[in-house]
Amino acid sequence: MTKLRRALEGASGYVTGLRLSKQELATVRELIRAQWLRRIREIAPFEAGKFEDTSIDRYHELAPLIDHKRAWPKLARMLPQDAVDEIRNTSLVEALTDEFGAFTISDEENLGRENIYWRLVRPNAPGDIGPVHADQWFWALGHGSMPRGMQRVKVWVALHCEPGQAGFRFVPGSHQKQWPYYGEQRDGFVKPQFDIPESDLDLRLFESEPGQAIVFHDRLLHGGAPGGTLTRVSMEFTMFVKNEHYFESSALT
Repeated sequence: MTKLRRALEGASGYVTGLRLSKQELATVRELIRAQWLRRIREIAPFEAGKFEDTSIDRYHELAPLIDHKRAWPKLARMLPQDAVDEIRNTSLVEALTDEFGAFTISDEENLGRENIYWRLVRPNAPGDIGPVHADQWFWALGHGSMPRGMQRVKVWVALHCEPGQAGFRFVPGSHQKQWPYYGEQRDGFVKPQFDIPESDLDLRLFESEPGQAIVFHDRLLHGGAPGGTLTRVSMEFTMFVKNEHYFESSALT
C-alpha cells in the first residue's frame, strides 16, 4: 500500500503535496474563466463587457451587477467534456493514477459524463462558504449512485487564492468517527445538516498556494473558511477507485 493510500485510511485521512504545474494551472484557470464568462453572457449580456475586462479573482467587485445566487447553481459550474478531457491529461491526474490505478470520476449529477466543478467564494460572503460536512453523507442521502467494488476519494484544488488562504478547512482524523447528522430539504433536494458547533471541532486550514491539491477520505469532516481580500476559485471532483487499488490485499474479504 502506498503512503498516500495509507494516510487516507490511517490517522490523518488526507494527503497534501500533489499539485498542478504552473502551465497546467494557467490552462485550468482559463478553462474556468471561459465558462464563467459564457454564463455571465447568458444571464446578463448587457453587463458582460465589464466582466470581460476583469480577472475572475476580482469578480466580487462586479458581482452586485448580477443575481449571484441565481447565476451559479452547481450545474452552471460543471465543466464541459472538453475541459474535463484537458484536466484528465494533467500531471495531477497522472500522479493520482500512479497511486490508485485507473479510476473514473463520479457523475452524481447524472450528466452522462464525469463531473469536475468549481466554486467561487467572495470576500466577506459567508453564504458562499460550504458548511462543515462529510461527503459520504450526501451519498448516504441518495445524491449519486455508487458502483460496486469501488471506494470514493475526494480531490480539492486551489486555483485562485492568496497564499495560505485557499479557504478549505478540515478536521484531521475525523474520518475514523461516526458523526451525527440528519437530512434536511434545501435547494431542491435533501442535504445533510450537522449541528455540532465549529468551536467544538479541531478545524485546520489547508494553507495552500494556487495549484496545490488536498486528497481526502470521503468521511473526513471539512468545509469552507472565510478570509482573503480577493475572490477565491477552487476545483473539485470525486474519484471512484477499485477496491483492490485502495486497500491492502489482506483487507479484502
